[in-house]
Amino acid sequence: MPPLPQPAFWPASLHTDRLLLRPIERADVAVMSELWTDPEVRRYLGGPVAAEELPARERGCVGAVGAFSVLLRTEPVVIGSVLVESDSRRAGRAEVSYQLLPEHWGRGYGREAVTAAISWALDEVTPARPEVVAVTQEANARSRRLLESVGMTLADHFVEWGEPQVLYARKT
Repeated sequence: MPPLPQPAFWPASLHTDRLLLRPIERADVAVMSELWTDPEVRRYLGGPVAAEELPARERGCVGAVGAFSVLLRTEPVVIGSVLVESDSRRAGRAEVSYQLLPEHWGRGYGREAVTAAISWALDEVTPARPEVVAVTQEANARSRRLLESVGMTLADHFVEWGEPQVLYARKT
């Protein structure tokens, strides 16, 4: 079966004052694995990814459409990831998710990366139906503050994976 055609908006690189978001490369896989297995990073994401699931994730992340490595511009070191993908809850919307290594929390990098990803998604990924959503556990106060700080508003409450979740949305 031939591969699906790559969308016109991919690959993409996004630049902010302090960050570069670019497609995940083979050299980034170790950091991606660290994000997937760190108990603090995964606290509100269902816990660390099981060891038997890691090889498939590692193979699938390199060059995946909408999957960005987040790097510092001053020193090209990967500090996290941002993913923009189709929202599985409703067609036509993009969903953004993000993870940063704990040593980079509290510096505004997450807000900067998510702002860039949302703008890109609204302009390039879903321009015909410009809406971006993000989901987090209701208990994740830090992530909820970040989403509110980038102009997203609380749109829904629901239970998924046995935990209360909140959905935030932003339209142009």
